[in-house]
Order: sequence, then C-alpha cells, then structure tokens
Amino acid sequence: MNVPTRTCPCENRTTPEQRTSISLRANLAHLHSLARLRTLLHCRAANRPQSSNTPQEPAEPLARVFGHPQGAGFIGPGADGLLRTILTQALTSKIGVSWIIATRHDLNALWADALNDTVLTRFSARLHLAESLEDVIERLEFEADAIAALSIDHRPPTNPAILWLTSPGPDADVVHQTLQHWPNDNLIALIAGGWPHGPTHLIGHDGPQAFPPRPINLLTAHQAAKQLRSSTAQT
Repeated sequence: MNVPTRTCPCENRTTPEQRTSISLRANLAHLHSLARLRTLLHCRAANRPQSSNTPQEPAEPLARVFGHPQGAGFIGPGADGLLRTILTQALTSKIGVSWIIATRHDLNALWADALNDTVLTRFSARLHLAESLEDVIERLEFEADAIAALSIDHRPPTNPAILWLTSPGPDADVVHQTLQHWPNDNLIALIAGGWPHGPTHLIGHDGPQAFPPRPINLLTAHQAAKQLRSSTAQT
C-alpha cells in the first residue's frame, strides 16, 4: 500500500532563493545570540567580587630585597624611614621573618618617643631587645650553635629570616665576623649608617635613589688608564 507523502504547503510557496535567505537569517540570529551570551559572561566575570583569600602581602619581605649576606648599610635623608618601614612590615605581616633583634638604643634612635614599652610588649614574642651590642652578639652566637647542632649532613635547616638592626660604629668588624660565622643566609643585618663590608643603600626623601636607566660600561684598570692617558694627551 502506498502512503502518499505529505508536503508542507509552505515549501511549495517558497523558492530556493527564499529558503537560502531564511537559513542565512537563522544563522545570523544564532551567532548574534552567542555573541550576547559571551558578552554577558564576560561582564559577570569582570564584575565578580574578588575572593577574600587573594593574598595581599608582597611576595618577598623588604628585608630580603635590601638585605645582603654580609650586611647592608642605609644612609641618606630617607634611611631611617626605610628602616622603620622594613621593621614595621616584619613585625605586622610576618612574611618570611622569624624574629627581630636590636638594642634598645638602636630601636629608640628610629622611633624616638613615638614607640613606648606598651606597644613593644605586644611584639615581645618576635622582637628581642638587648641592652648592648655585646648582648646581641652573645644571643646570635648561641642561635648559630643551635642551628649547627640541628644541621643534617652539614646542611643547616632553612628557616625564615632573622633581622638584626644595628649601628655598630667602630665595632663594624665585630658585626661582620658574626655574620661570617652564621651557618646560613637567614641572618639579615640592617645597618643604620655606612657599611664597609657590603652594599650601602642611598635612600632619598622619596625612597631609594634610582640607578641610571642605561647600561654602564665598567672599565678594567687598563681601560681606565688608557682613557686617562688619552685625555691628558689631548689637553
């Protein structure tokens, strides 16, 4: 039995060109809908509030940025300000710093009357104050021996940094010897003043002085002497 095929009347009333036009309009409408959907999703992602778990702390403490294994000095009109910033960050954020040691005299030289014993007591677990440079060195020597005793296969344990604020003056060599005998690179000495055994940072009113924004051709002794001879020969 043959069943007649039913044909939609609309197909008989449309030409091939009209059917092509209808198909194109349908595709364009579909693409337009996709574009609107992408736009909405992009706006929602951009306006979505950031998670409170996003870390706000810098990746590296300022003490590490300016520190040096042999100690680093700080001079200039902004030196005290930078040292205060470094120590405040270390005390409040606890990033990469285990504890801080200094004499009361050196700490008072930075804060004067702005920091009293009541505030300092709140940080007693992380801020160790001594009466003299000799007391500080004795404490650090004790810590160095403890680290050496805990070393495994002559490898000292890796711990957060210890900050040492000091202004040794004529005792710079004693401070340097203490740094040399420290078993790892976790002791960061911040020297208020010039430092003959490591870098000395020049800090201006607005922060560290920028280096020249161009490479410098460093001269050997022979190159420098050659340029000096050439300069005197031309005059």
